[in-house]
Amino acid sequence: MDAVVLSIGTELIDGHLTDTNATFLARELAALGIPLRWVAQVGDDLDWIVRMLRRAWEDASLIVTTGGIGPTEDDLTREAIAQLLAEPLTIDPALLEEIRAFFAARGLTMPERNAKQASRIPSCEPLPNPIGTAPGWFVRRDGHIIVTMPGVPREMTRMWHEQAVPRLLPSIGGGAIRFRTLKTIGLGESLVEERIHDLIATSRARIATYAKDDGVHVRITAHAPDAGAAERLLDEVERALRARLGSAVYGTDDTTLGGAILELLGRSGWTLAITEWASGSRLTSLLAEEPAAGQFLRTATILTSQPPLDSSLEEVARDLAQRTAVAAGSDCGLAIIVRIDPGPTADRSVGQAALAVSTPATVVTRTHEITSHPQEIRRRVGLWAAEFLRLALLEASIQESTATST
Repeated sequence: MDAVVLSIGTELIDGHLTDTNATFLARELAALGIPLRWVAQVGDDLDWIVRMLRRAWEDASLIVTTGGIGPTEDDLTREAIAQLLAEPLTIDPALLEEIRAFFAARGLTMPERNAKQASRIPSCEPLPNPIGTAPGWFVRRDGHIIVTMPGVPREMTRMWHEQAVPRLLPSIGGGAIRFRTLKTIGLGESLVEERIHDLIATSRARIATYAKDDGVHVRITAHAPDAGAAERLLDEVERALRARLGSAVYGTDDTTLGGAILELLGRSGWTLAITEWASGSRLTSLLAEEPAAGQFLRTATILTSQPPLDSSLEEVARDLAQRTAVAAGSDCGLAIIVRIDPGPTADRSVGQAALAVSTPATVVTRTHEITSHPQEIRRRVGLWAAEFLRLALLEASIQESTATST
């Protein structure tokens, strides 16, 4: 089996969106051992979509499409596949009821234009989409497979893993494929890869690193004769990776960075209060959106003025972290202070950051200097603060546990 990936949508060729779906699918196909022949983007033009599908049909036995299955008139992927295969396109009553139920569960009435998303051709097996209104298609015809998925990345990736891959496996030799992601913070992608380079080269599973907004992710793909063997291989590789990456690993798969920090607070039974000064309140936002925030995050104070020049930011942060905890009646206090001074250009702005964490065990501080755009400075400080807070809480809980046991 070989493959072609076709990304559909005028917004892609106009440059308004970056085609992250194609990159994701290229990696996934490689993990499955399916050669990718080419990738293309095409706008919302029926004749052009059919033309590209026809070429893909000639070049590969698997065609994977994303986009163009929304409810509007310019969503034409279904129509193009129907025209390619000369099959009638009709509304599936069961699919239509599922879409109506999706809207009803949100207290809404389905717009009639969404009915087109329930259309299908005879050779299509619908792919469920629990987080969106557009079902996918899995088409088998004349030794070819067409997988059609939404363009929204979170809908597409879930549909690919949960619906498309299990249906593809029998066509590529059977077995089972399982994925796991280790999430790290505090190490750059090059350093992560350096630490695990030999495992990447020798492991029976596929290991790949990806730089993300919440750190560096290490993706493990295990292909084995059955699900049990695949899970055992994942466990084996995860243990080896954790031995190399240590405390930089903060979770797996669905673990969020904010959730990992709040979990440490919960483990110790501590509460946290935060003061962010000219930092853009990025860490507060990271924690506040978590379900457990109301239980462990006591208060958050946001200051927008520029910190003073005539004092040590580190000492100010140390004092502020302690006063923040006392004022809120919390066990821990965090202070984040950012000072940004103009440079010769906006991209050469000079940033200074001071971080301080007060816990029942100790008070720790850290400083950073960075030259970049103010927005990038604040983004990086938010990540540094998350890493610093997590490590401080981890160390403090270990110290408290050791003191209690002795």
